[in-house]
Amino acid sequence: MSEKIRVEHLQRGAYVYVRQSTPYQVRNHLEGKERQYALAERAKQLGFSKVIVIDEDLGRSGSGAQERVGFGRLLASVCQGLAGAVFALEASRLARNNRDWHHLVDLCALAETLLIDTDGIYDPRSLNDRLLLGLKGSMAEFELGLLRQRARAAFEQKVRRGFTLWEVPVGFIRTEEGRLEKTPDRQVQQAIATVFQKFLQLGSARQATIWFREEQIPLPHVKGATAGKEVIWALPSSGRILQMLRNPCYGGAFAYGKTAPRIVIEDGRARHQSRFRKPQNEWKVLLIDHHPGYISWEEYLENQRRLEANVAWGEGESSGAVKAGTALLSGLLRCGRCGRKLQVVYSGNGGRVPRYGCRGDRGNRGSGPCLTIGSLRVDRVVVHNVLAAIQPAGIEAAVKVSECAQAEDEEKRQALELALERARYEANRARRQFDAVEPENRLVAGELEARWNHALEQVAALEARIAAMGERSTSLNDEQRTELMALGDDVRAVWEHPDAPVQLKKRILRTVLNEIIVQSERESPTHRLILHWAGGVHTELSVERNPSGQHRRQAERTVIDLVSELAKVCPDRAIAAILNRLGYKTGQEKNWNASRVAGLRGYHHIEPFQNQDGWVTREQAAEELKVSNTVVGRLIREQILPATQVVQCAPWVIDQKDLNLPEVKARVQAIHNGRRLPSIVPGQAQLPLE
Repeated sequence: MSEKIRVEHLQRGAYVYVRQSTPYQVRNHLEGKERQYALAERAKQLGFSKVIVIDEDLGRSGSGAQERVGFGRLLASVCQGLAGAVFALEASRLARNNRDWHHLVDLCALAETLLIDTDGIYDPRSLNDRLLLGLKGSMAEFELGLLRQRARAAFEQKVRRGFTLWEVPVGFIRTEEGRLEKTPDRQVQQAIATVFQKFLQLGSARQATIWFREEQIPLPHVKGATAGKEVIWALPSSGRILQMLRNPCYGGAFAYGKTAPRIVIEDGRARHQSRFRKPQNEWKVLLIDHHPGYISWEEYLENQRRLEANVAWGEGESSGAVKAGTALLSGLLRCGRCGRKLQVVYSGNGGRVPRYGCRGDRGNRGSGPCLTIGSLRVDRVVVHNVLAAIQPAGIEAAVKVSECAQAEDEEKRQALELALERARYEANRARRQFDAVEPENRLVAGELEARWNHALEQVAALEARIAAMGERSTSLNDEQRTELMALGDDVRAVWEHPDAPVQLKKRILRTVLNEIIVQSERESPTHRLILHWAGGVHTELSVERNPSGQHRRQAERTVIDLVSELAKVCPDRAIAAILNRLGYKTGQEKNWNASRVAGLRGYHHIEPFQNQDGWVTREQAAEELKVSNTVVGRLIREQILPATQVVQCAPWVIDQKDLNLPEVKARVQAIHNGRRLPSIVPGQAQLPLE
């Protein structure tokens, strides 16, 4: 027995620390683990009666990046004076970093605890032993760094030659030589190609996800540890499609080093947080045209630019993805004062009234917003100019509509047909498995029968979906082509159709316009817009702005003046009927009634109707003359009876004194006598009545 082991050491416990760095070592490096557990027997041979084995840290690294519960328990036992000696196979088992190692040595020196490995017994209070222990800890840390450096250098050298050493994305397989190839599965190829086609058509990963989920078309997902050869099918999430769009492997490129970890210090230890994406110019390896891709490298770069443009954060320069809001110019307007993008704010009843506004430099105290404008007139003017510019392409667009619809139906049909082909294969495979089992083995036969039935249900469901799609659409006949041509001639009618999606309108505007500069002065009666077209041409427009105190829900000035005149001759109910006959609407695009007319009068301080002495209506004149309304109307039309009318459909107003005119009395008397009088043409001389 060594003279370093004293009685007070033996009275305390012997702590055997067992650790291996990875779960792989725990499963496969069994001899090393057995050698560590054998230290318990050596402790007994040295005279320790109480032996405690600490193996909670099996499968954990000793580099300091991971928290080790067993090592913490060991330190606590040393501090409490419970440990007489700490046994380990070597210093690297206790720690791979100087911080943990020297901390343990210092605690053992204070608690008079020995450190024992296969090479000897060390007393940390001894200068020579402490020097040796320090060297052992430094060598353990250096050894780990050296191993990592060698492994990383060999790994990156192979990666630079284009060898894939990790799990390949779905749609590819890794050959025995480490190269990438497209999967031979046609269904997987077609599904992945559809993802990129839909993103090109819809312009958003989220819209592409919605299309796949609405059409119930699943996408393949690679099964782990199969080198991309086994896939499972499920409906995609937006994150899944976004991951495929951002993967350069689908563009035929081999990339490595696209991300880097964020390392922070927590509780004195280095922690790896979520990884962040690095710019493309900082990638370690990028080999273009490394393997056949599903899209070209140029298409991949264009997709990345579109994805970046779809992200609109705060005051960013991107336009953001096309959304379902009614503001057609969202993401296109830029402030002519500070150069920032205008934001969209929805307010009003149900949050359906959009306004564009620039909030200015909110980071500087005391700064206010630059400008704010309503969307109704600005959208109307810009749309008018855009439709006028694209009108010549209307006929071609009309034909393209039909072609795109046919192509989309063909994509869905092809995806379902490939899925049906696979489902039939799975059903036949399940049938062969069921036929191969012995009928008496019901435990196996019952399970195989259930799998067969499930496969047949999948086949039936896919066959029903294909049958529901009907026959394949044929090319346009002459009549259909004529209708489409006529529709293409009037792009505005298509644009204003209630079923036209607002997302499509926004995509059209963003296709032909790069941005719109808005310049507005407080004293100016108009907003000035400068349209920057995609072709490089600039167009300047003026948009009338509402005067102070007015808004777009206000009734037209013509209606207000008309109500002011009509209120002199008829009540509110009659005024509402006249306005409705003339086709006028309220500021909220509603029909008129008595209460709305009364509200308009009250707001604009218009006096209500009051019967005035000396004036009669057409009906009152007919009653006083004892003739019909038709006769009075004929007298007015022949300009025998003077009368005035504010507007068409308004009541006639007659001066009561004019009812006693000689010519009027003669005409009325003749009618009472039953005589039929000739019609009078205004402006033509007439013979006097007898």
